[in-house]
Amino acid sequence: MIKLLGGVLIITTCGSLGLMVARGYRARIEQLRHLNAGLKMLETEIRYTATPLPLALIRVGNQLPGAIAHFFHTVAGVLKADAAAGALVAWERGLEDLRARGALEADDLEILRALGPMLGRSGVNDQVKNLEMTRQLLGQQQLAALEINNRQGRVWQTLGFLLGVTLVLLLY
Repeated sequence: MIKLLGGVLIITTCGSLGLMVARGYRARIEQLRHLNAGLKMLETEIRYTATPLPLALIRVGNQLPGAIAHFFHTVAGVLKADAAAGALVAWERGLEDLRARGALEADDLEILRALGPMLGRSGVNDQVKNLEMTRQLLGQQQLAALEINNRQGRVWQTLGFLLGVTLVLLLY
């Protein structure tokens, strides 16, 4: 009875680890999708309503979930607290926070980092063009992440349970 319970525990643990790794791949896809939507909303706020950047960032953050919402709120909070620091400093602090909280990879963050110097420093049309370009690059990253998830995510899901079964067979 104890061997059976131990075997079930090993299989469950290994399977859960595999599912956690696979969940990381899906989380990256979701966060890229939310970032893309958030940048589209920011583009709309800048283009049509001429909303000041901190208020636009708060509005965008209020419409998004999780780490992406926190990113936009962090950037807006830094801008409000220290307007003299500028949008670039606020954007960088938001990216640091997103790196810690999010599932994005270094390439994704570099795309976002390139947008920082452009925000609030140029005219509406230039900012809109930069946001569109960033959204396109993030869309490409999202497609690549989806492809990786289709290959690696399923492998990790299956591998976790198979590893658990293999360990149980080896131990007993």
